Amino acid sequence: MLFAIGDIHGQFSKLVQLMQHCRGFADSRAARSRFILLGDYVDRGPQSDGVVAFLANEPDDVIALRGNHEDMLLKALDDPEMMLRWIANGGRATLDSYGINHPRAMPSDHIEALSRLPLFHDDGRRLFVHAGIDAEDLSAREPSVLMWTRKHPPDDMALPRFLVHGHTPTRDRLPDLRPNRLNLDTGAGWGAVLTAAAFIDQMAPPVAFIADNGQSWPATVMR
Repeated sequence: MLFAIGDIHGQFSKLVQLMQHCRGFADSRAARSRFILLGDYVDRGPQSDGVVAFLANEPDDVIALRGNHEDMLLKALDDPEMMLRWIANGGRATLDSYGINHPRAMPSDHIEALSRLPLFHDDGRRLFVHAGIDAEDLSAREPSVLMWTRKHPPDDMALPRFLVHGHTPTRDRLPDLRPNRLNLDTGAGWGAVLTAAAFIDQMAPPVAFIADNGQSWPATVMR
């Protein structure tokens, strides 16, 4: 069973709890658990160092994608203007978690781990990205769009793959499931819940949602 997890933003404790609940959910259905993380591991929350250390250990059952906050951090290494932009968007919390004043002081293996993150993952049924895709060119894979866009295809547009993304916090702090896509950013970076979607091989959309508090519920199109 495949679980996609939305924007984490330094909430390492929530991530650990959520993954435990997901494994329990899969075990109860005699399924093996695998994970796709949709990006934005750093900034805003208090434990960015823990999340990045987890990624640097390269867990076998996890695919981690790059988000726009990782993009800002990596560019801030050598760009003073981007450094200011990153700090203004929650980067100070990342530095504080490491007890440093510049991202160049982060452990080198942590920087290497972030620099290796892919921009998307296609499993044949679903396309996983951080922010979204170009609705005017569905085959395009422009990095700035994949990591930064807030424009999405109309709900009635047929897509080659069911789209799974984060990046834009939902107003009601619940997953936003549409006929052709899912937004899983439920606001963990702002102190709200961290949420996962459970997928099975037989269908492209999710079958259930799971929260870091252990609550789970069937996935249904609400909008």
